[in-house]
Amino acid sequence: MQTETSPGPLTGPEGDGPVPAGGPRWRALLEMRWRARLQEVTELALAYHEAAAAGGRGAGASGDGRLQAQRLQRLQRRTVTSRRALADTEEALARLSAGRYGRCESCAGAIAAQRLAATPETRYCARCARGHGR
Repeated sequence: MQTETSPGPLTGPEGDGPVPAGGPRWRALLEMRWRARLQEVTELALAYHEAAAAGGRGAGASGDGRLQAQRLQRLQRRTVTSRRALADTEEALARLSAGRYGRCESCAGAIAAQRLAATPETRYCARCARGHGR
């Protein structure tokens, strides 16, 4: 019998069933993703502020100003996307702590372990995700 701490795939007992709500392996995976996303958000925010400061110092030709504005806009979009991903991961950790992890927020059915392994912060089963356009 496989225990939650033994090596192996991130699945429920039958390989495709629901995952244990407080599974330490899921927590470790989510925490690893949280750290990576936090680092990404931090790096993007720093890059944005450095680029904004450099743009203020080097305001020159209009072509350079447009390029700088486009770069700032791209950095801002990436930062917003990264912050959303970080928030999704934090919400998944909260669901795990509350014992709701691995359950669809729409139908309350089990989310397949393979779906969770691919996107651990997912909140919908595959059927409901199609209905939500996700």
